[in-house]
Amino acid sequence: MQTYFIADLHLDPAQAQSYELALSFFAQIKGAHALYILGDFFEYWIGDDAGVELYADIVTALTQLSDSGCAVTLMHGNRDFLLGTRFAHTTHSTLVCDDELVITLDDQPVLLMHGDTLCIDDKPYQAFRQQVRDSAWQNAFLAKSIDERIAYATHLREQSQALTTDKAQTLMDVNERQVQSRLATTGCQTLIHGHTHRPAVHHRSERTRWVVGDWHPSGAKYVVHDAQALHLRQFDGRLGRAI
Repeated sequence: MQTYFIADLHLDPAQAQSYELALSFFAQIKGAHALYILGDFFEYWIGDDAGVELYADIVTALTQLSDSGCAVTLMHGNRDFLLGTRFAHTTHSTLVCDDELVITLDDQPVLLMHGDTLCIDDKPYQAFRQQVRDSAWQNAFLAKSIDERIAYATHLREQSQALTTDKAQTLMDVNERQVQSRLATTGCQTLIHGHTHRPAVHHRSERTRWVVGDWHPSGAKYVVHDAQALHLRQFDGRLGRAI
């Protein structure tokens, strides 16, 4: 039984190709043991009252995947931290609102994260993150009209893209000391995360950090647990299957 780990799909209604890739992937893994979506499933999420209808095709596909026997678990990312209970109920999935989740693979604890809390050197981002994770800020945002929320989310996305261009790459990557600290605190030897868009496998002493990739029309890199081992694999968008 296979367990899949993906992140950073950044699904956007305006990007049909990203939808097609996600729908193809979900169809391929029906009946799998589990799927963990480690944040930024959507490019933006402005609330369940708008998002469930806006992403109807994805919601339907995720529901069908859950109903096939695949246990779907989602974590908040820095783009879709407003995912709520209505979305989870509709898709028959489990929503994890904490920044960290420890699961068991091969009788060993494995730490799952979106990954943005590991990028502690990017202090402006961490300050912004603290602001938008505040319940008062979220309540005020969700009280706005849907059009106002879409406009604000679009503005934040454009602002983020501009700021990212000017930032040093090292600032946007994880802080290794923070990685080791979280692994030590949770008692895990393995970490799987997204956020940085730098798919790779990093070994340090007896600890291993797996980074899943962001998704593009041509494909995506994901992690799968198969036959008592983890693998970093590529899903080819042109072929519609793993290679």
